[in-house]
Amino acid sequence: MYRTLIVDDEPLMRQYLNNTISQLDPEFHVTGIACDGLEAMDLLRRQSFDLIITDIKMPEMDGLALTKYIFETDRKSRIVIISGYNEFEYARLAIRYNVSEYLLKPLSDQALSETLLKVRESLSASASGSSTSISRHDYTEDSDKEITSSLLHALVLNDKDQIQLLYNQVTSRNLVFMGSYASVLLICLDELHLLLQEKEPMEYSTVFLTFHQCCERYCKESTNTAFVDPENTLVILLSSDTEKELDLQAEAVYHEFCRAFWPHEAVKLNASFGYHATDILHLAESYHAARESLALTLEGVTSPIRSNYYISQHNFITKLNMICDSIAMDFISQNTDKLISDLHLYLTLFQTSVNTAVLLRYGTYLIRFLVKQCNIKSEILQAAFLELTRGADDFIASGAFDNNKIHSLFYRLIRILDNKESFVLIPETTNVVEQAKEYICLHYKEQISLAMVADTLGVTPSYLSDLFHKNIGEPYTKFLTRIRMEQALLLLRSNPNEKIYRIAEQTGFVSPKHFNAVFKKYYGFTPTEYVTQPEHAFGKVSRLPSI
Repeated sequence: MYRTLIVDDEPLMRQYLNNTISQLDPEFHVTGIACDGLEAMDLLRRQSFDLIITDIKMPEMDGLALTKYIFETDRKSRIVIISGYNEFEYARLAIRYNVSEYLLKPLSDQALSETLLKVRESLSASASGSSTSISRHDYTEDSDKEITSSLLHALVLNDKDQIQLLYNQVTSRNLVFMGSYASVLLICLDELHLLLQEKEPMEYSTVFLTFHQCCERYCKESTNTAFVDPENTLVILLSSDTEKELDLQAEAVYHEFCRAFWPHEAVKLNASFGYHATDILHLAESYHAARESLALTLEGVTSPIRSNYYISQHNFITKLNMICDSIAMDFISQNTDKLISDLHLYLTLFQTSVNTAVLLRYGTYLIRFLVKQCNIKSEILQAAFLELTRGADDFIASGAFDNNKIHSLFYRLIRILDNKESFVLIPETTNVVEQAKEYICLHYKEQISLAMVADTLGVTPSYLSDLFHKNIGEPYTKFLTRIRMEQALLLLRSNPNEKIYRIAEQTGFVSPKHFNAVFKKYYGFTPTEYVTQPEHAFGKVSRLPSI
């Protein structure tokens, strides 16, 4: 997946690129959006991108100045410039700054698709450059253990070219790669226990480095095929002639690693193993299932997490991924209103009554998810973890885990990841609006009115109505409808089998008929059309949730 930054001062162009890029080429995923060069520079200081698509003429800082900055600070990123015909000569000046391609206005899907293909080929060629020498000698100089480990690595990461080369080596050497059944076991650090021990930043780094050393030693000394993936997780191939024996083997290997290779008994390790595979090409599915299973540590499940338990918790994991993906998109698109609402949905995932461990687990998971999805740099990550532990200390001191306060803490974590300080001090009028928005996002399922919200905040309805118009640019009723519609769409996506009347109830409508009418007017299609014919529904969409 290639992480993409969009830089354009036109909202419609930003929305077009954000909605279209992944559809035209799924290898590209938008992980950053900026309105001008200055915002883009701020993002580039915190995140890394494979591709940057920027307009050439923008206020504050134009695309040419931005490409110069990228050229001087990060030569690995590919840059695509958008320019008008009358700007083309101006855009050509950027050739010296390593611009990859140009897109001329007005843009077309075909031109954008062709450009993405060229950039993808360039990125792919660059990535494979470091392994060219290995490919030339076809791994003939590698040991049997190195060959099988490399094959496992290629299989789980779906590197088709390397799979064939390595499989040829395995068969030519008559090596046994797997038995009748196989599964992929993952072992990683339990970050919650690190947080609970309140270690200094240097100590955290030491633990991570020690874990990596232990994993490397296991890969060399163990008879099992294994490697360490890019997320610092030990990946081990389990192989057996029976499925029952495979489960027992997972338990034994996990406990053996903890006992014989891991010196820090006070720091726990998490583990999970994926589907049982009978085909070598299905090991990637086993790996991804094991990776997703690690999310079940949110429930405090004992390691190693079994594949059959993962299957039983599929609905929870689907909902978790759906909400976290939505929060990541809110983060990328700077949609504060929807972020506030989606964070309330995130809190509904708590499986048990909230305590310090639950707070830290869900906070850590959300931070890690956003860091991975948006490629946020490590120095920002440390500040977010520090705020999480401070927040946990405050809850312990007060003895009360209030949902609104937890929501506020998680919102602060995201603002820290976004490197913004605006949540610390805000003007009084803005504060009233933010409180009103937060109240609506918390109570949109109920029959609330402008007067009720105003009364809760201690202001008059006319004053609050005026603040909505001035600060949000839309009346209270439209804001409430927007929140309800966005949540309705999220509920339909996460559970398409849910009855329409239940969706209506969960989004504050008194009748399914009224819900259907509002949904149809807002999106251009009915809830039933969206569920039964999603492609048809998207084809005639008249309005999508704002970004």
